[in-house]
Amino acid sequence: MNFTTQAAQDVLAKIEHDPAEVRHWRQLLILCFDQKSIETLQTLQVVVAAIEKIWELKRRLAKEAYEEAKQKQRSTGSNAPLPSSTVYSITLTTRQKETFVKLAKTPQSPSLMYRFGLYLEEEYELPEAALTVYERALCLDPDDPQLEEKIETALKRVKAVTPKSIPAKPDAPVDMGMITPESMGVKSVSHHRPSAAAVIKRTGRLSVDRGRIQVGQNVALTDTTWPETQKKLDETMSRLLTRTASVCETPPRPMRLPRSIAPSQWLEFLEGHVTLLLATLEAQGITVHTTVNLEDAPRTDVAARTNLVMALMEEIELGLAALSSASKAAPTAAKPATPPPPAPVAAATTLEELFEWIDAGSLSEAEAQLRRPETAEQPAEQVSEVWFHLGLAYQNNHGNKLALTAYQKARELNPENLQAWFNGGMIQHEEGMLHPALQSYLRALEIDPQQSKIWCNLGALQFQLGEFQHSVDSLNRAVGMKPDYARAWDNLAGSLCALDQLSEAERCCHRAINFKPDYADPYFKLGTIYFQEGRLEEAEKAFRKVLEVNPGYPLAGHYLAMVLARTHRLEEALEVCHRAATPPGETEVPSLAWNEMAFHLYELGDYRGAIRAYEKAMAFTPEKATIWLDAGVAYQQQGEIDQARRRYEQAVELDPGLARAWHNLGSVRQELGDKKGAEEAFDEAERLLAR
Repeated sequence: MNFTTQAAQDVLAKIEHDPAEVRHWRQLLILCFDQKSIETLQTLQVVVAAIEKIWELKRRLAKEAYEEAKQKQRSTGSNAPLPSSTVYSITLTTRQKETFVKLAKTPQSPSLMYRFGLYLEEEYELPEAALTVYERALCLDPDDPQLEEKIETALKRVKAVTPKSIPAKPDAPVDMGMITPESMGVKSVSHHRPSAAAVIKRTGRLSVDRGRIQVGQNVALTDTTWPETQKKLDETMSRLLTRTASVCETPPRPMRLPRSIAPSQWLEFLEGHVTLLLATLEAQGITVHTTVNLEDAPRTDVAARTNLVMALMEEIELGLAALSSASKAAPTAAKPATPPPPAPVAAATTLEELFEWIDAGSLSEAEAQLRRPETAEQPAEQVSEVWFHLGLAYQNNHGNKLALTAYQKARELNPENLQAWFNGGMIQHEEGMLHPALQSYLRALEIDPQQSKIWCNLGALQFQLGEFQHSVDSLNRAVGMKPDYARAWDNLAGSLCALDQLSEAERCCHRAINFKPDYADPYFKLGTIYFQEGRLEEAEKAFRKVLEVNPGYPLAGHYLAMVLARTHRLEEALEVCHRAATPPGETEVPSLAWNEMAFHLYELGDYRGAIRAYEKAMAFTPEKATIWLDAGVAYQQQGEIDQARRRYEQAVELDPGLARAWHNLGSVRQELGDKKGAEEAFDEAERLLAR
């Protein structure tokens, strides 16, 4: 494997930072597979499997220690804290860490594999894993006879303590689908279909739902008067919007409330619209005095909330009527100045005042007051709600670190504070703290397992951890609870793609689009599925829809360009490929797209255009020998022999086993008068072809 690529360097840096983290090693596996480095791939598979065994051992030991401490606590009545049953990281010694990092950089080193096997055998007591590692080390053909003897001794020793272990099966040959061209011309790339599964795994991060969850169950009304009440509320809201337009320079937009949802959700929509209307008035210097507080009624009491919303809207309507009359009587009156925000008093005497401070934006003062000793005398659940409210304010102001601290305080005061667990998990998820976020989501689901948004976010997180089947299970729970949940359907499609279950993924994409027609993500996933299956017309429609909804959607332009090139619309394909957006770190698909352009330009005899396209492909994947080879062919057809020679030499340096590159190098050396160099190149080509 060529570790000079930017992607490989990024992964190696991650491993150096956290050598035992399995997902980074899995990323190396993907890179090896993409580059067709079979030997390195086989070695890394053994290494990753062994690291996973270490994690399994640590988790088992942690669970046993927790159960033992819990049993002891029950028998003795002790209040000593229990050890954690979850393993977030594996502590390594300095020597172990150095070995892991070196092994990541040079996985084909027999001595490093031998040392890794010793760790597994002696320090982790995993003889079966050590056996597999020793066998792989022996397959790497150590040059040092002493090292080979040590490995064979270790194998005998481990087999003696694991007599029942099943001998490892020989590695099955990997069919990479490579076709070795007989001639020096360019081989058609039109058979290539980039795997939808690989693309989704590399770039298809599933989206997280950052909306607030609904605490408590919706109360189903048995009162048959609800439709009449709903109609009355709707009419009052319409009158409010009309009156607002008469006193506002920029009135709020009318909002259509869905009638088909539950009464409690419908009321929540309406409350949000009323709050937005008041905020619009305030932003334009218009103050309407109200006395109704919507928080006075429990969230689950639909009837009480309905009365409060109606009372509040009637108060606003009276206030707007008075303002409208005053504006008609004095049309030239100056616009009232925006009142300054109220300054907080020295100390708050009630939790209600702290809520007011937070709403007024005095977050630091509110936090300082919450930390005062006298606040601890208030009911813990109520103080927990204030901390949660403070955390939400910090989060809305992009202060994630402060928000996480506030949510943690809310959890400590009330371990059943569902929203604090969920919102804290979202921040941890967003900041890349995946394992803590996983625990937060799981704790929230322990409190209330009927929250579809939490299941959706949990599924997205499990996808990032590479637990694709668990992700599918979680997302199935989300759509089971909320069948019209477009985001969850799209995420489910992504997880199914990662498992190569493309037919099911396609159905999920259509479900997401049915519920949210202008949703770019499921259209992109559909496009990759169609492209892989060769359904180019459908793929084109899907990618065009993606770019219509989101013109800067990453990789959609590259895929569309390949579709256009394969359907002989090369000029448009080149234009689209030039404009295509590329996400950071993604090189495979853009390189494939430019390689596709180069092939078709070559077929048309436009060798100069093909060269430019090959150079673009090289910029994304300079480690791919075949691109240098094909660029050399284009230069040779153009008559630029010396440039062709340089490309062929780079190709054989990157891949010494590329027979066609050696043959072409021999031909250009012969043309340049280098007979000895030409003979060497031809001999190497013949040797490789004979083998």
